[in-house]
Amino acid sequence: MPHLAMKKLQISFILLSLLSVTAKAQTTVNSDPVGFVSTSVTANAGGSGTDITFSPSLNNSPAFQGTITAIPSASSLQISGTPGWTANQYATGYYVLIASGNREGLWAQISANTTDTLVVGDSVKIIPFWTLGTLLPDGPIPDGIVALLYDRSQSGINKSASNIYTMYTGYGWYSGSTNGNGQIIYPDESLVIRVPAGQTLSLAATGAVPMNKIRTLLQNVTAGQDQDIRITTGCPVPVSLGSFLNNGAPSGGDVVLLFDDSIQGINKSASVIATYYVGYGWYSGSTDLTNYQIQPSQGIVYRKAAANSSSSVANIFKPTFQP
Repeated sequence: MPHLAMKKLQISFILLSLLSVTAKAQTTVNSDPVGFVSTSVTANAGGSGTDITFSPSLNNSPAFQGTITAIPSASSLQISGTPGWTANQYATGYYVLIASGNREGLWAQISANTTDTLVVGDSVKIIPFWTLGTLLPDGPIPDGIVALLYDRSQSGINKSASNIYTMYTGYGWYSGSTNGNGQIIYPDESLVIRVPAGQTLSLAATGAVPMNKIRTLLQNVTAGQDQDIRITTGCPVPVSLGSFLNNGAPSGGDVVLLFDDSIQGINKSASVIATYYVGYGWYSGSTDLTNYQIQPSQGIVYRKAAANSSSSVANIFKPTFQP
């Protein structure tokens, strides 16, 4: 599934094109704190089921961590360490995260690596992407649960799901005959989980607590058209709307849509609609929603206004628990 934010990072910040980073010295993989986030919902019997928004709020554990020592070219970074990689070890299913410096929080998917090269900057982490099969594994996820994913490269609002996968116990996620266990879930995206009538979803997701700034690219696909972007705080603790989206990234007229997962039903309307007013913050009518709490793993629809489509902006968020 195309991920527009990732593509634009590779275009606008070519150092993240992940073609070749040369390693020079000894490296170690440092461990971020480990946490868990619980999700539980029951769909009433006799109904059509119920939808919940869902997103990663913990990272997969890093496979490698190193430090940039030089930038030999626009598409190559030199890092410390002798990682002993095998050719294309990280070519499938991994991304690089900038872990410090002015670019902290930027990430991009790895396309290839040699035995001692990769691509990226400052201190970096190589992290496996979550996939449907690892984030929502067979066993804990009951038979018949459906995952709906949305394509950010598709323009417009109120978009239909671009990929729909169903859980089959003992086999995993499928869309028709297509195996979706390896479907990548990007670190800044959210999805919808549909629980069939009479079913209960109870999940305790474990992973590495994010210890770096969280960046989310907000942009319109088509100039002059409102754009829905399904995003996440990426944070395993509650976060206020104002602290997450109030650092110069929102523009006047942008809207956030939040959904109440406790309400039964599918294709639900947003329960909270907040509009951004420059100099004031997030409001629904006269109600100030600056302190509205976004819960861990809760998905968000960010509607970037057509009037603000001339530029893309990066929302940069530093959780309070980070040093």
